[in-house]
Amino acid sequence: MKSIIGQVLQRVRERVLDPISERISEIARERVLGVVGEHVDCHINFQNYVDDLKKRVGDLKRKRDDKEAELRIVDLSEKKVKEEVQEWLEGARKVIDMSDIEEEVKKVSYLSRGSLGRHVRQRIQEVREIYDRANFTEGLVIETPPSIGIPLPTENMVGEVDVKEKIWGYLRGSEGMIGVCGIGGIGKTSIMKHIHNELLNEAIGFEKIIWVTVAHPLNVVRLQGDIARKMNKGLREDADELERASRLMEIMKTVKYALILDDVRDKFTLTRVGIPEPTIENRCKIVITSRSVDVCNYLRCQIVKVPPLPEQESLNLFLDKVGLDVLEIPHLEEILKLMVDGCAGLPLAIVVIAGRMRGVNDICVWRNALLELRQ
Repeated sequence: MKSIIGQVLQRVRERVLDPISERISEIARERVLGVVGEHVDCHINFQNYVDDLKKRVGDLKRKRDDKEAELRIVDLSEKKVKEEVQEWLEGARKVIDMSDIEEEVKKVSYLSRGSLGRHVRQRIQEVREIYDRANFTEGLVIETPPSIGIPLPTENMVGEVDVKEKIWGYLRGSEGMIGVCGIGGIGKTSIMKHIHNELLNEAIGFEKIIWVTVAHPLNVVRLQGDIARKMNKGLREDADELERASRLMEIMKTVKYALILDDVRDKFTLTRVGIPEPTIENRCKIVITSRSVDVCNYLRCQIVKVPPLPEQESLNLFLDKVGLDVLEIPHLEEILKLMVDGCAGLPLAIVVIAGRMRGVNDICVWRNALLELRQ
């Protein structure tokens, strides 16, 4: 019996195990020879691989520069770079950077050329793969839906509820030109920023909400350019004021817009700038903020005057900005009231002065601040 089992085991070893063992040895030898051969190849052809990598990186850099040049002439206000293009540009940027390899090449020893050569050859493959992915046959960008406008940063608004309601009434009504008037610091800009942001969400039907702060003295060319940019359009820099006005007029006639011109101090005509006059037919609106009633009348605006804040609202705003802990300072109540009165109901003055006095607990400092305010 033992003899039979021994014979079976012998046959299994000869027919199965020995061939497997030989095959494993053969594969191992092939792998060892392959690694050795690769190392020798990378050692012998080290400089050739380095030169090849430099050439391929140069080709890829030119390809990358071409793609970036194409993107620079695209109006990205109405289009978006495809994600695959962004990923390709980032990948190209990484493999183009050869600073690591160049540093290693400078200090590589003769015996280490094989190992570094293998690293160079791997980088060649990476560069080749990135280069082959550069054929964006369907373009580099995609169209994006036009934006009605961009929300503006605002702070909590104190008072002026009646003023806001009047402005909203005119925006919903038939008046095309609205002038928000008041002295500097009264809160005209703050009110209109809130209305601007609310317009973005109101279902009044405006296709574009435009906010432009007007330079003083008036620069018509700059104003034309600012409005055009907010419309995601451009005007020729070498064109004169009249040509730019004609082009801007064409652009603005294509949309139902609400245009807010902030801090208008100089008189001008809409035609000179290239702004179509708001009418019942086009249902466009223009709101200007100005310190001057004359400017608003010149533009035939429906005027909304912004009054100073009432006494209690002024005090509430001051306390909100300076901190309620000032009420605990002995003998400060009368000085605090006089300081608020000195701000004359101007929100900007209240915010600035309260901000300066925040954290001040010395009654003497408060008295000096009140003297400075009165002066």
